[in-house]
Amino acid sequence: MGRRGVPPKPTALRIIEGDRHTERYNHHEPVPRSGRPECPDDVADAVREVWDYTVAELAAMGIAHACDRDTLICYCEAVVAHRRASALVAKTGVLQKGLHGGFVRNPALVIQRDSAHVIRAFAQEFGLTPSARTRIEQRDGAGRGDEGNPFAGTG
Repeated sequence: MGRRGVPPKPTALRIIEGDRHTERYNHHEPVPRSGRPECPDDVADAVREVWDYTVAELAAMGIAHACDRDTLICYCEAVVAHRRASALVAKTGVLQKGLHGGFVRNPALVIQRDSAHVIRAFAQEFGLTPSARTRIEQRDGAGRGDEGNPFAGTG
């Protein structure tokens, strides 16, 4: 059976959000090493383009970490798949002629929808959506220039 309830927030995020209940903090939480994640060499050019943009945005927010590399690759590949499926749907239409002459839903819509779900899930994890950012509060430059210390600027 899986874990129940809302997953716990990282301690650094709880501090940034202003949670004053220090007794609830995980004082032994692992801290990722500093530095941006490096894109693997074998990715497609379109994936690298999304990677470069996304890592730059995460770095600007102070939350780009090397340990997030594989998760970021999944996110970037989903963005590329969504773009390709969207272009195909735009070109061929939402409905297509089926085997028996009737209209059927374009199969690219399934890829588009599934990719959108993956993108939304990863974007929430990385703070890349407006709703995710509303739960994060930066104070005194926290997350700006202190990539090695997730507790910088907390008091």
